[in-house]
Order: sequence, then C-alpha cells, then structure tokens
Amino acid sequence: MSLTALSLRPFRSRRGGLEASKARLLALCALPAAVTVLTLVAWPIWLTLNLSLHRVRLFDILRDRPIAFTTANYERLLGDVRFWESLATTAIFVVGSVGLAILVGLASALLLERRFPYRGAVRLAVILPWAVPATIGSLVWMFLADGHLGLFNHILLSLGLITEPIAFLVHNEFAMVMVILAHAWHSYPFFTVMLLAALQAIPAELHEAARVDGATTLRRFWHITLPALRNTLVISGFLSVLAAIRDVETILVMTGGGPGRATETLAVRIWSESFRFYDVGFGAAQGCVAFLLSLLLMCFALRRLMRSFWG
Repeated sequence: MSLTALSLRPFRSRRGGLEASKARLLALCALPAAVTVLTLVAWPIWLTLNLSLHRVRLFDILRDRPIAFTTANYERLLGDVRFWESLATTAIFVVGSVGLAILVGLASALLLERRFPYRGAVRLAVILPWAVPATIGSLVWMFLADGHLGLFNHILLSLGLITEPIAFLVHNEFAMVMVILAHAWHSYPFFTVMLLAALQAIPAELHEAARVDGATTLRRFWHITLPALRNTLVISGFLSVLAAIRDVETILVMTGGGPGRATETLAVRIWSESFRFYDVGFGAAQGCVAFLLSLLLMCFALRRLMRSFWG
C-alpha cells in the first residue's frame, strides 16, 4: 500500500465527519421551522379528519358531549346533490377566474417589461389590487354591479346597449360572471409580478437573434417567450388555483352563494354547513374532499415541474 493512500484516509474521514456535522447543524437549524409547520398544518388536518369521522354539531363541541365514531358523513356526502353541484360550480369559478387572471397578468407583464414614461407609477397602479383586502375588493365590485347605482349599468345605459338597469347579482349567469371578475381582479397582480420577473430573466440575445433571422413578434412570443414562462405559469397557476378553491370572502360578500345556489362553491358550502347549520362533522368531511383535490393538483404540478427540469 502506498504512502499516498495511507495519508488520504485520515483526510477523507475528517472530511466526511465535517459534512456529517454540517448536515446535523442544518437539520438542527431547520427543526424550529419544521415543528412550526407541522403544528400549524398537520394538527388542523388531523383535527378536520377526526371531526369528519364523527357525527358532531357545533353545540356538541361547545358542551363537551361524547361523540360516537361513524362514517355517516362520507356516506351522506356521496348522495348529496348539493355537494356535487358545488363541485361543478367550483370548477367553473376556478377555471374562469384563474384563466382570466393569467391572461390579464401576462398582458400586463408584457406591457410593463417595456420602457415608457412613468413606468414605475403604472407598475404601482397595476399591482395595487393585490394590496386591497379581499373583503373590501368584493364590496367595491358589489357596488359596481348594483342594479340601481352600479357603474356597469351606468356605462351600458350611456352606450345604449341596454334599455333598463340589470341586477347582475340576482341573475344566475351574471352573478357567476361578476364573482369571477372580482376574484380575477384581485389575483391578476400575482401573475403580473411572477411573469414580469420571468420575462426579465430571458436573455435579450435570443430575441435579437430571432429578429435577425426574420421571426415575427408573434413567432418570437410563441417559440421563445412562452417556453421560458412555462415553469412560472405552472407554479403560479397552481398557487392561484388553490387560492380560488378556498376563496370564501368574495362570494359571501357579493352573493352569499346565490342567487339560489348559482355561486355556491365547495368552500362556501363548507362554511355554510359548519357555521350556518352547525353541522361541523359534515362540513369537515367536505373539507377533507377539498384537501384531497388540492393534493391531487399539487402532485400534478410537481410532476409537470419534474418533467420540465429533468425530462
């Protein structure tokens, strides 16, 4: 055995010991954050699952009554027509609001990437809806859609497009359109910020080379810009979908889930069962279904990202 090999062994062992010590230090530093996340996330999930497996009303919890274990909530869920209707309504609300927010966010990001006078002020104005609380923004949109004093009716009457005011929040079709517009208005600045950052990370040489080769603006957008934005769109789209699924404030403030059940999404249904009818167990069962849907969406988003990064 050579002298070099003998001399390398202590060095390698010391290096391995240092790496192990560094790993333990990093794990120790991450421990408080991990404990906090588990406490704030895992415990509510377990509590919701536990409530869903018991036929419990709110007053039973407040009076500390004994509660029997049962799967009746899930059996009732399968035959509940309102639950399936709320799922369909949720799909319409999520697809409409997130799709519109992506389009507006992408358009505003492309605009803000360019240089023009007062660009800073315009950026601030574009991002401002993101800073408005959802409840306040929903109140603003409720007044805009008002059947008597609303700005939408004033504009449509002035243009001669309608002959009498429309109570937008009373008609089934218009009510869904209004809550979709309100949620998209509140969430599109998130896409603007994310996509603007991704646009500024694209090397200018790519667009310059394509322009020299005779590529049109549309072709450069399709073959250079969109592929570069794909991962950002997946991540921000996934987060926005989750936000739309659990959005309660917008619908409760504007329509309360009505007219009828036209805007009753799954989140509104969970709130209604738990805090209006006090059926906490049944509301928790629907909450578990919403959690499973979110997990499936997360797995889909992670799979797309992994395929994009590693092929």
